[in-house]
Amino acid sequence: MCFAGPPGVGKTSLANSIATALKRSLVRIALGGLEDVNELRGHRRTYIGAMPGRIIQGLIDAKEMNPVVVLDEIDKVGRSFRGDPTAALLEILDPEQNEKFRDHYVNFNIDLSKVIFIATANDISSIPTPLRDRMEIIMVSSYTPQEKFQIAKKYLIPQELKRHGLTKEEIKISDDALKEVIEKYTREAGVRNLRRQIAKVFRKCAKQIVQNSETKKINISLKNYKEFLDKMVFEIDEIDKESVVGVVNGLAWTSVGGDVLKVESVKIQGKGVVQITGSLGDVMKESSKIAYSVVKVLIDENKLKIDEKLIPKNAKEESENTTLQASEIYKRYDLHIHVPEGATPKDGPSAGITMATCIASILSNQKVKADVAMTGEITLTGKVLPIGGLKEKLIAAYKAKIKQVLIPKKNFERDLDDIPEEVKQNLEIIAVSTIDEVLNRALIKE
Repeated sequence: MCFAGPPGVGKTSLANSIATALKRSLVRIALGGLEDVNELRGHRRTYIGAMPGRIIQGLIDAKEMNPVVVLDEIDKVGRSFRGDPTAALLEILDPEQNEKFRDHYVNFNIDLSKVIFIATANDISSIPTPLRDRMEIIMVSSYTPQEKFQIAKKYLIPQELKRHGLTKEEIKISDDALKEVIEKYTREAGVRNLRRQIAKVFRKCAKQIVQNSETKKINISLKNYKEFLDKMVFEIDEIDKESVVGVVNGLAWTSVGGDVLKVESVKIQGKGVVQITGSLGDVMKESSKIAYSVVKVLIDENKLKIDEKLIPKNAKEESENTTLQASEIYKRYDLHIHVPEGATPKDGPSAGITMATCIASILSNQKVKADVAMTGEITLTGKVLPIGGLKEKLIAAYKAKIKQVLIPKKNFERDLDDIPEEVKQNLEIIAVSTIDEVLNRALIKE
């Protein structure tokens, strides 16, 4: 099994719980940065400082042949001149081969078939395909604010009270204050940072109780919770309330959950150059070029009306043909597309329809609805293709108080069951299959 998901969502804790439930020993092997294949296979005894591999060492420590072995951070295994550890993991994890696993140090066959291997990973795309094929991938996705609230109340607060030598009678956190901490002081998919913030509050509370003998109970509410914490760290900025031309809400997947990305564009008098900024990867740059071509086709087919103010007088006089008039605009105006937070690298095809809407808005001078967000890959023929990470993206849209989300039709048909009910009830999720449907939903026709 391989638990895959963002940091802090409880992948390792889940593996620990499995070992406890099965009443077996737990062996944890950290694979992050491992690049020497002999660390897994063992060194031959002819070498100085030879020792068994980590798998055999784990069995020795567990003192049994059927422990639960947690292979932490399997997606961060390195490769060097010392060999490729992922190739050794193929034999360890394959039930057809691991009955006769041979460690170089002990130099005889060892049966690993009774061992339960549980791997954890943040990004399964960096795991080689043959190794991924040996594993049952179980996605552990981001928590919604309501799930974080329940986890904090039932588990994190009692655990941190015990660690700080405090009792429920001495400290009480109101539900509203806890929700504010979750919304405004944590920026994560899991609950690791939330635990730190709660621990910070309790440390200050413990200090107050020790320094002032008269203080017997501290109530933390909306009025005073800021005294125990530093500056706010807004998780996701709420969307702009005003609809404007050339600014679209896109949805992105990151290794720490979903995020709302604004895509902006402006037109400048120039020579018809398209400029793209915002630390974008090659795939995203290609998406912007495809989006521009798709919008040009829509204008040529009269499906999208170009802003008449942009058409020069001489072009109007020379021809009534809208295609010729549009070609004059392409020559006279530069387009600049920018995705803010320029220092953060961004890549992937799912911003295709966002960029197409942005370009269509700026050329037609139509405003984009401020409460609409979208995600989907676009083809040159204007079709909307499915994307990944839908759950995280919709949770991000929900946190940003977006009302409508446009998603590819195939994602709507197959992935909607995975979305939390809380998110589905507060979002209007609309399936789209072509760019025409996207523009009809997103642009405000005046």
